[in-house]
Amino acid sequence: MKNIIRIATRNSPLALKQANMVKDLLTPSSDCKIISMSSSGDTVSQKAFKEHGGKGLFLKELEESLLKGNCDIAVHSLKDVPAVIDKKFKIITISKREVSSDVLVSDDYESIEEMPKDSIIGTSSPRRAAILRNISQDFKIIDIRGNIHTRLTKMNNKNLDGIILAAAGLRRMGLENKIRKYLSLDKFVPSAGQGILCIELLRNEKKIEKILEKLCVKNVQDCADIERQFVRAIDGDCMSPIGVHARINKNKIIIDAYVSTLDGKRHIRVKHEDDVNNKQNVGEELADIFLKQGAKKLLGKSV
Repeated sequence: MKNIIRIATRNSPLALKQANMVKDLLTPSSDCKIISMSSSGDTVSQKAFKEHGGKGLFLKELEESLLKGNCDIAVHSLKDVPAVIDKKFKIITISKREVSSDVLVSDDYESIEEMPKDSIIGTSSPRRAAILRNISQDFKIIDIRGNIHTRLTKMNNKNLDGIILAAAGLRRMGLENKIRKYLSLDKFVPSAGQGILCIELLRNEKKIEKILEKLCVKNVQDCADIERQFVRAIDGDCMSPIGVHARINKNKIIIDAYVSTLDGKRHIRVKHEDDVNNKQNVGEELADIFLKQGAKKLLGKSV
């Protein structure tokens, strides 16, 4: 008899697509049922979103469902999961990493370099906004939220010159044709976990954990752990202009990391290489380099 696994997800088109991707991965060993719900992160105002934990609000209702026993696992984009979560829960990455870079979507321009310095660009990410402002203080950054289709519609309705999105979401939704330019990882350092799908479950769900571990790709989990360790050590949150991206190439770990002021005028950017045997510590060690260079001051935090 197959296991029955109830999968909780937000009800946005991308979230449902990702939940169905997980369902397909689990189907050979389990019968799966998808339970969709709206989240606080989808419904609150931008002001409330910033005041009450940013992307952590995307998890609130799903975590409550796990605690009440109404579902067994929840599917998230790892970049939406705070670096510190309640100890009742566990995060496991699943499958391969999608392309992790940011992309430019524009009807008129092929690249950011081609855009006029006073261009109007949409993004809801403090990290992306800071990088754009570092390129040109004359860029007018418009705060846009919502699912992918909502943002694409807003680009046209608000007469924006372009918007910055994650490549992963567009690719998973079959909207690669909307991508004008993949932005370089060393300049537009992605959010921790960008392009990675993860499962959240209760720590005592050992039976389901064993099933999920078979679908976990070790290098992806290692890179996710490094990136999240860096953000925790910096003491960043979802509203901090922080980027970090790790990749493993044979016996080397290569990490791009970035911390900035919100206005983009001052930042620290480092490309760091280390031996793969140091993967348990490298995120924290790199964060220490940033802290010694004044990362907390850039983030407006007390030292």
